[in-house]
Amino acid sequence: SPSSMSFNHLRIQRKLFSTLTTDERDAWTQLLRESITSRWAFVSPTYAEAVNADLGPVEVLLFWQGDELVGVMPLQRAAGWLGRLGMREPVGRYMTDYFGILTRPEVRLEWSPLLRAAGIPCLHFTHLDESQAAHGLTGDNPRSGLRTRIHPDGGEAHWEYLRTQDRKLVNDTERRERKLVAEHGPLQFEMQSASPMQDLEALIKLKNAQYRRTGHDGGALLEPANARLLARLLLSRDANCQPRLSVLRCEGRLVASHFGLQCGPMLHYWFPVYDNQFSAYSPGRILYRHILLAAQAHGIACIDRGEGDSPAKRDFANEEHRFFKGLVGSGMRGQILCLIQRLNWRFSA
Repeated sequence: SPSSMSFNHLRIQRKLFSTLTTDERDAWTQLLRESITSRWAFVSPTYAEAVNADLGPVEVLLFWQGDELVGVMPLQRAAGWLGRLGMREPVGRYMTDYFGILTRPEVRLEWSPLLRAAGIPCLHFTHLDESQAAHGLTGDNPRSGLRTRIHPDGGEAHWEYLRTQDRKLVNDTERRERKLVAEHGPLQFEMQSASPMQDLEALIKLKNAQYRRTGHDGGALLEPANARLLARLLLSRDANCQPRLSVLRCEGRLVASHFGLQCGPMLHYWFPVYDNQFSAYSPGRILYRHILLAAQAHGIACIDRGEGDSPAKRDFANEEHRFFKGLVGSGMRGQILCLIQRLNWRFSA
């Protein structure tokens, strides 16, 4: 149909991020600003640039209609020898909470011809949002993603609305906050930390202690390069990839903190953590409440919890969507790489 732009009308170019022109970066930023379904920090040029600096070279698929850039998909070689043989993953690999093509609503694609045109034999992805199906991109193994769509009148109104929906949760959170104050002194909340480098260091330390405590050996921030990525993102001044380091203290002592990225009105709730010595007070919930109350003043209309379903994420969620995984290939080499990857998974399970 004339309203949809099929694959045949598009030219695909694969470029190293470091070779993008200013015009290409500007056109990419413009696509991100205009996007209704894919306005995510994880597909921003700023995120790709930080990943390129700390986690190795980033490649970008550029989708052209004539001279006009109509789509962008940032990728990276997979880690290890499969990557050397040509397998690609989303930019940032398992750090990344969203994957897909950033494009105009009318663009339609298919995985195999897309990879063939880009000269990529095999792609392994997670976190493909369900909205990507509108562009023809699908996967399997659906998993839940949860979000808090904030009341149009802001966080205070949202909290009062929650009281009518889940009185027990709201009352319990407020009670624990009062108890925390009574036993440890007044709370200080900063939506944006006044000592960001120091607080990020403390967050990473607490997060890694949590990974070890819970036997999560593959914890993202145990990898020094991933921790460096956060430090680099902390310096960003881009409204499409704005660092949010929020902290909750008692008498100067860090109780809970969260590092996320804001893209326009969406806050990606990315790395929340609390000091385990305060666990009896549910400090994660108290921090979330304060972020929620401050959201409107910082232009936040939605808090996105990423992939995964847990009671803690369910607590304040009012919207659910699906993420998909996939392993797609093109050509003989792609089929072989996909096969090796599947065998890897089977034998390491």
